[in-house]
Amino acid sequence: MSRFNRPVLLEALCLLSFAGSGTAFLIYLAASIFGDAAQTFILKYSSLYTTAMLPSYYFLLFGVFHALSFWGVFRMWQLQKSGFPIYVFSQLVLFALPFIWLGSNGFSSVNMIFSTLFVTLYATQLKRMNR
Repeated sequence: MSRFNRPVLLEALCLLSFAGSGTAFLIYLAASIFGDAAQTFILKYSSLYTTAMLPSYYFLLFGVFHALSFWGVFRMWQLQKSGFPIYVFSQLVLFALPFIWLGSNGFSSVNMIFSTLFVTLYATQLKRMNR
């Protein structure tokens, strides 16, 4: 398959993932750089009562794994199956990291639903990818 013969579903998934992972990478990178402002924002708009357990490298880790997710999607955009395990690994880490750090407060049903949906839909497209 040439790059102009990319399946429509795969193209749509990749474009949505580029937007999501790219935006998240920039936000988490900014949060790691501007830690105090990010923690004030988190306290104001989340259910956390303290951000003492969220050092700046927590946000940096999220940024790194969103960048890794972006890279996996880019490989799938190029119709390379090798991007799928990269994407799945990064999504699993992004889902597990809040549990490890925050315990049960780290559960996000929205993250679980969208990660499961996208991994499943990408898996249906594997047969349309090359190597």
